[in-house]
Amino acid sequence: MIEASDNSTRITGRMWAGLVAAAIGIFLTALDVTVNVALPNITEDLNTDLETVQWIIIFYVGGTTGMQLGLGGAADIYGLKRFFVFGLFTYMLAVFLIGVAPGLGFVLGLRVLQAVGNGLILAAAPAIVTGLFPAGSRGRALGMMAGLGTLGMITGSLGGGVLVDAFGWRAIFLGRLPLCALGIAFALVAVREVKNPGPAQSYDLRGAVTLFIGMASFILFVTLAGRDGWSRPYVLGLVALSVAAMFVFTRIERRAERPILDLALLKHRVLAPALTAAFLVTVATFINWFILPFYVSDVLGASARAWGVLLMLHAVTAALTSPVGGWLSDRAHPSHTITAAMTVSALAMFWFTTLDTQSSLTDVGMRMVAAGLGMGLFQASNANLIMGNFTRDRLGMGGAVMTLSRSLGTVSSVAIMGALFSARQAARSGVRDVADTPIDPPTFVLAFRDLYTVAGVLAALAVVVSFSYWPWAMRRRSR
Repeated sequence: MIEASDNSTRITGRMWAGLVAAAIGIFLTALDVTVNVALPNITEDLNTDLETVQWIIIFYVGGTTGMQLGLGGAADIYGLKRFFVFGLFTYMLAVFLIGVAPGLGFVLGLRVLQAVGNGLILAAAPAIVTGLFPAGSRGRALGMMAGLGTLGMITGSLGGGVLVDAFGWRAIFLGRLPLCALGIAFALVAVREVKNPGPAQSYDLRGAVTLFIGMASFILFVTLAGRDGWSRPYVLGLVALSVAAMFVFTRIERRAERPILDLALLKHRVLAPALTAAFLVTVATFINWFILPFYVSDVLGASARAWGVLLMLHAVTAALTSPVGGWLSDRAHPSHTITAAMTVSALAMFWFTTLDTQSSLTDVGMRMVAAGLGMGLFQASNANLIMGNFTRDRLGMGGAVMTLSRSLGTVSSVAIMGALFSARQAARSGVRDVADTPIDPPTFVLAFRDLYTVAGVLAALAVVVSFSYWPWAMRRRSR
């Protein structure tokens, strides 16, 4: 448990230093976008193929998502500061070892170790900020943390290629070491750990292991299903394992003294719809990261550098508006800002459906700014609402649940929306297998519009869901 502040506490230098420590952690996690940039170089250097090297990402995402709740629950029991520092140290050790790893097998195993550190950082960072700042300034602090984290995406997107070209793929891992050390130093100095005054409680290890099996199986299921097909025997086996593990997990949690996941959250009148809305809007908007690049390059004929500029527009807008979203969620209730942000996201997704083969990069850029505006306003206000509904001895679980909803949305977007896009391409072109067929720009645009229409509907559904918790959220003002 972190030493907390109430509404009357003035903001001190120590609080800002703690915010910097948390922001460095979030910045580090966002830097992993550089791995996507380095995949071709890794493939060549480690003498592998593209399909195999993608497991570098799958192991990391699956490990982070699967362990996040368990790590957040452990941090609540054993100390948020302790686990945040341990997460940074684990992350630092992992990126160092990956940077000197002799082969692909070592890299894959070490990516799981990095996922442990990543999961701890993602769970503990928002919990630390929530515990340090008074409720009246919490949204602004969370917004600044989110904005600095978004800058990590900009740095990773633009700087990753430069590092890889100049020094090779290992530099994108080894280059993070100084930042890890800086984050540890800030955390040790700025964050105070206080012991939980309640009785000692045991860690729900059985629940954590079972949940990891269920979540990791689900991540593998949606990943392999989207790539290989939904009816493959091993795909069906993974979904069966996931369902069975989650069934056992719910039985364990009902009997646990301190459960990893309080099942009452599934019926919570604010948290349940808030997490559902966050999941839906993430599924809707994440297509900008894996579908839009093909439109920019194959339909508009733009260069990779042009796509990098478009990404930068999105990320800079999100980084600048995240503190604004946090400030607004402090002034009015966070639910208001959340609904407004998701409305902007829904309108942006529908706006993308107006693009065609004659559109310009400026047209795309304006839509990316709109999408970045929605993301920026949403990040901080959503964090403020969710973290404000957790007691101070469960902030680690709050941070884990919040990031888990977005992680699942990201994975589901790639698998489900990617499969839907392929299906619409096949239907529009009349070709069964579009993977080996050259892109036809007019046909691509038709499928592109279909997909963004679905994305707009999902984001609009998230807006509707957000209205459902307005009455309950207004009654329970953030602490």
